[in-house]
Amino acid sequence: MRPGGWVEEPEVMPIRRGPWLLVVDIAVPLALYYGLKALGASDLTALLVGVIPGLISSAVSLVRSRRTDLVGMAVVISMVASTVVAVVGGDARLLLVRNAWISLPFAGITLWSLRHPEPMTYVVTRAMMPRRAPIMDELWATNTRYREAWKWITVWWGIAAVVDAIVRVVLSYTLPISVVPATDPIITVVTIVALQVPTIVLLHRSGTWHQVFAPHRANA
Repeated sequence: MRPGGWVEEPEVMPIRRGPWLLVVDIAVPLALYYGLKALGASDLTALLVGVIPGLISSAVSLVRSRRTDLVGMAVVISMVASTVVAVVGGDARLLLVRNAWISLPFAGITLWSLRHPEPMTYVVTRAMMPRRAPIMDELWATNTRYREAWKWITVWWGIAAVVDAIVRVVLSYTLPISVVPATDPIITVVTIVALQVPTIVLLHRSGTWHQVFAPHRANA
């Protein structure tokens, strides 16, 4: 157990796919969709095939993690559910909103994590940067402003995930079907980049940004 932390490893540990996320979850589905469309496939068929790489990647990562991963489980369940609904309904737009089905569970898990001693954004960041873990643990145990900053960062991430889902649903039902897949990576990048603002601002206001993220820390 870390200072102020959970007794067991957090259940919100994320699937860590690194650079493969860009290839398997974004580039490959887009290439499959537009490639199959060029060959004459229907929108629904092209979208269904495009889901397969991301679904396999998520499932494999979940199995490899060898631990309960609520975010990973939500991703897999959301992708399977949206695929089944789209096939049964025969409507390609039901599959276009699959990423909204992922964003909403993510928002719920993120906000729910505020009930625990360590909120999700702190746990995820710590897991992604193990070399900085000691200083992060020290600050978490001793600095109230640091803990409050991460809690508010988690709130912002949860709210942003809800907004992300709403935007995806609106675009999926207002834009031409062939345009929507290309908007997914744009929305994802914009959301992630936008969320760096409250993250950086809140940690700066807590006076701990440089303690954690100073360049020399990364090489320590």
